[in-house]
Amino acid sequence: MGKQVLCDNLLKNKKERMKYTHLNQKNIFTILFGIIVLLFWGLTYRYHLAYSEQYQMFLFTPDYFLDRFAHPGGVGEYIGEFLTQFYYYQWIGVVIISILLMLIQRLVWLLSRVIKENSSYYLLSFIPSIALWAFLCDENAMLSFIVSICFVLFSIYLYNKVKTFRFRFLYLILVLPLVYWFFGGAYLIFITWGIINEVLNFISRKSKNQSISLLLVFMLWGVLLPLIAEYFVQYPLSRLIIGVNYYRFPTGLPVSGIIALALTALMPFVVAKLPSINKSKLLYTIAQGIVICGLGVYAISISRDMMKEEVMHYDYLTRTYQWQKIIKLAEKKSPKAPFSVTCLNLALAKTDQLSNRMFEFFQNGTEGLLCEFQRDYMSTLPTSEAFYHLGMINTAQRFTFEAMEAIPDYKKSARLYKRLVETNLINGQYEIARKYLNVLKKTLFYRTWATEMMSYLGNEKKINGHPEYGWLRQILYKEDFLFSNPEMDIMLGFLFQTNKKNKMAFEYLMAYVLEQKNLEKAIRYYPLGKSLGYSEIPRSYQEALIYVWTQKYRSFDNLPWSISPNIINDVVDFAQIYTTQNNPEPILARMYGKTLWYYLLFR
Repeated sequence: MGKQVLCDNLLKNKKERMKYTHLNQKNIFTILFGIIVLLFWGLTYRYHLAYSEQYQMFLFTPDYFLDRFAHPGGVGEYIGEFLTQFYYYQWIGVVIISILLMLIQRLVWLLSRVIKENSSYYLLSFIPSIALWAFLCDENAMLSFIVSICFVLFSIYLYNKVKTFRFRFLYLILVLPLVYWFFGGAYLIFITWGIINEVLNFISRKSKNQSISLLLVFMLWGVLLPLIAEYFVQYPLSRLIIGVNYYRFPTGLPVSGIIALALTALMPFVVAKLPSINKSKLLYTIAQGIVICGLGVYAISISRDMMKEEVMHYDYLTRTYQWQKIIKLAEKKSPKAPFSVTCLNLALAKTDQLSNRMFEFFQNGTEGLLCEFQRDYMSTLPTSEAFYHLGMINTAQRFTFEAMEAIPDYKKSARLYKRLVETNLINGQYEIARKYLNVLKKTLFYRTWATEMMSYLGNEKKINGHPEYGWLRQILYKEDFLFSNPEMDIMLGFLFQTNKKNKMAFEYLMAYVLEQKNLEKAIRYYPLGKSLGYSEIPRSYQEALIYVWTQKYRSFDNLPWSISPNIINDVVDFAQIYTTQNNPEPILARMYGKTLWYYLLFR
């Protein structure tokens, strides 16, 4: 008898140790997944978070909450926006995303255990989180989608904690409508999970009447909830079913979001119903890991957009005045998108390098200097920044305001509110600035700045003494005129004539006509810069002047400008290669690709 008790105790202890080992392994896999997510977002994709943060403005006011609560999914949206505001510090945002995706994975696993304990396929429970990770790579994906899925999965978990039929029935009648109203279209996970679960229960249990009753409740609520909501809110039925504010554009979820929803609903059943593995568990685990890693890498690689990440990186550095970092970034890889090139040219101008170095980098014409106005919420931002720093405050204000009004989900932008405060402050429109500041004071991360700016309202001495606002006031236009994009050079000329200390205005004027390849205007405008006190003629101007000279004269005698001997030698060499080689472009690209001459002839 004593031996039997001893054997039973040893067997029990062995099972406990195995259970503890399995639990440890699961925790390690989950933590490892979280670390991978953390590294991806933190090291390669964090400027997408800065992008998301700048296109919302979370307010700590009752009205703001009630506005979100007034439509299905509003609570999930409110929580998502609350968390998104912490993207202001990108690494906090990275941690938030990692925790949410880890939480979803564990909830999927817990729901699979409700159906049947099957630890052989623990790694499959990561698939929904990977799908949601891929969805978040879309810059227009909203965190409210992930938050809503978390709460819906938790509500399913609580439903399964209820053991009696009566209370389960009441739970569905009372709680499921709240789940829909609070978290919107993610309720489809609950509906899908419930229908499949009750069908399986109907097949396997004797209490078929209870399964039929619960099944009918799931099906009826699944159909009726969006139909009832349609009477109270003015949204299309399709959006009330799929979700109102899971995506920035009001066109419903993209395919990646729908796939993520389906996988989240179905994966607990897949994990539970696959046949258990009793032999070679390690081999199967390794095989699962390889397959899931492969699928994950593929899903993320086709979902991420590193070109957009580069653009958002330039945008963030421009927004935060990190001019030297922009130039260093471009020195590693010259940007090609007009958006990024606009940021780079602004950084060159702010560091007094534009006239010397602009053609060291890829230039795509005036679109990379002062892009024409477009009716969207993104492309106008760097141009607005350039106009602001040039001193064209009214134009900067117009571009900024139009960008905010073009945000697809009709939200307001804290970043753009800040700029509107500054433009109105500079223009002396204090009551308008006060209106924007009163709103910013109700935010978390812009409150301190807004409070400080309140002290500038009506304080002419303080504004004029500010190193940025005071200078911009000095270089404002003194006369009104009609804005005309085809006559940008004339407007820049007027701006420079208003204050001849505005070196940036002159250099943008010269850069504009050079990028238009209008050397006739460049020669005409060049003498305007004599009052700026250049110690030597900037390189791009020398290249323009010597190029024009070579078109008229065969020798360099009597040159009216102080051109560097090196540049004279270079233009001679350039001309010789250009005229003697059958295909001179590759040679010139290698030797003189960073000159105005190459830009004029080959770009």
